[in-house]
Amino acid sequence: MVKNKLRKSLFEQGQSLSDSFITDSNLIIQSQAIESIDFKSIINNLLYFPYRYEVSIELIEKEINKYSNNIYMPRIISDKNMLFNLLDGSPLVKNKYGINEINNNKYLDPLSFDCMFIPFVGIDSNGQRLGYGGGYFDRSLEVLKGTKERPLIVGLGYDYQVSKEVYGEKHDLKYDLVITERRVLSFI
Repeated sequence: MVKNKLRKSLFEQGQSLSDSFITDSNLIIQSQAIESIDFKSIINNLLYFPYRYEVSIELIEKEINKYSNNIYMPRIISDKNMLFNLLDGSPLVKNKYGINEINNNKYLDPLSFDCMFIPFVGIDSNGQRLGYGGGYFDRSLEVLKGTKERPLIVGLGYDYQVSKEVYGEKHDLKYDLVITERRVLSFI
């Protein structure tokens, strides 16, 4: 229940953000990501179609495209799981939450990624993700837990979403890097 209250509070804070704050912060966050990550050496990248108040990824996508690297996007395939489909010009469809998805059969196994940008509602002081509550990323990326050679997992968000508390659970996805408009946090 703590997570549900926190989620609700963070949604309310997100609704109060001004358009100018969102625009300015998105530019800062994406610029810091581009400075912090060597995209030249990364081949397979997971991005996302922003939903609600999630940080835009347009500049990061442009940076990745400079190096002709692969971009994949999440796609819900059941009530519990998702695949990660290649962004290849295939038609976009809206899922049951109204989020764009790519409708093709070109997907990549989570262990084959070099870098994964995964959105969040909040993160705790240990870098554990608070999502929307459906557990899609947690279940779909469970295979990464405990593996030595796993992708760099990056979260992009606003500083108000970073908590000083620990509320993560064993199953919650943990970030390696979180980038906000004010700081870059490393949990490696």
